Amino acid sequence: MSMRYHDPSLSRNEAISFLATKDLNKVTEALISIGLNETDATWAQETCLQYVSNPDEDIASAAIIAIGHIARRFGELNMAKVAPALQQAKRKSPFLSGAVQDTLDDIQMFT
Repeated sequence: MSMRYHDPSLSRNEAISFLATKDLNKVTEALISIGLNETDATWAQETCLQYVSNPDEDIASAAIIAIGHIARRFGELNMAKVAPALQQAKRKSPFLSGAVQDTLDDIQMFT
């Protein structure tokens, strides 16, 4: 995986369009943009949760990181949904363990 940082600023419609592609870069960019920029916390959380269990670890990782951004920005999450999804991702893939732990740290700090 070669991650590079940039702050994507996509509108919701652009993000939805990117999510509908099979382009890994566009999907991950959309998820990070949703985490950083979406104004509807519930929609952002639900959308990202759909990708936490994605078979592609880069996509799953982006969704997990985005959930951390949502926690930081809004100060709340539906932990009844988020916690099981994060734990399942952590069990499923050692690769995702770091992203899950970082997100759990953000959740603890900001919610």
